[in-house]
Amino acid sequence: MKIKTIMIIFAILFSVNLSPLMAQAPVKKDLMKILEQQPQPPASSKEAFATVTVNEENGNMTYSAAKIFAATDQQISAIEAEFAAQPKAAPGNVPAGSTSASDRKKMKGMSKEEKMKMAMEMMQTMPGGAQASEMDPPDIRAALDEWQKIYNDTSQEFQRAVVKQQEEAKLAEQYQRAHAEVDSWQTAEVAKLPRISSGETSAPDQVMLKAVNHKAADKHIAVADKRLDQLRVRWQTSVDQTKARYSVFYKKLVAANYAAESKNFSTRKILSDAQMMILTSIKGQIEQSRKAWVEAASWQGRKKQIK
Repeated sequence: MKIKTIMIIFAILFSVNLSPLMAQAPVKKDLMKILEQQPQPPASSKEAFATVTVNEENGNMTYSAAKIFAATDQQISAIEAEFAAQPKAAPGNVPAGSTSASDRKKMKGMSKEEKMKMAMEMMQTMPGGAQASEMDPPDIRAALDEWQKIYNDTSQEFQRAVVKQQEEAKLAEQYQRAHAEVDSWQTAEVAKLPRISSGETSAPDQVMLKAVNHKAADKHIAVADKRLDQLRVRWQTSVDQTKARYSVFYKKLVAANYAAESKNFSTRKILSDAQMMILTSIKGQIEQSRKAWVEAASWQGRKKQIK
């Protein structure tokens, strides 16, 4: 099977459109440093609110973690720009196994189950091994061999990713349910409050209503902070697993000067695709952390808006 098949699998797993970045050669950037230096999720909603940028307009609060991720985003953008700036291969020079435009269009309308089935079928029908790398120097060959080891674990990694997605969905459902329970508690408590009449209308005592709303906000914050504890552990585990999976390969890629001396299109293409897959994994972790910062800050913001 072609190493190129991994692109299909990862595109499916992470729902990433790889077509804009069909690079022809690796870029000389150390992705492992970005992996290690990316901002982790906040320790608490209080920390998140104090750190993110909060804008309030017409009574609505919006939150941005842009300043927290500014350095990381700049590094990612520079890498993607370098990939995008590479000259495109002539049609006759593209090796077999590349995802075609029709394949990508077909995937777009598929369910997750259909995408998984299609990926497995592609893996079974792809022709065997990349043979064009026999003339490469030993250091480049070593990087290719290391990537082959990662490729050999693709099916297992696929299954681990599916299990992880299922676990995340379950935790997210529990999180939403916990917030819904707080909302139900708040509604019940408000219904118990004495009402003050004004003409033909009545409303709950405002002082007591504010106290209930503050208690509800504190309960929501406690739920959010508990979720952050889960996220931080799972996020760090994901980062550690990514580092363990790719760090040896990346050291060999750096030692091979990013295959700059290779005369083989297939070699450079395989290694650039490997880089993009690692980058895709890192970007997924970055977005998880970014979302955690904004989500956690919003619960503190809601409390501050209680009048």
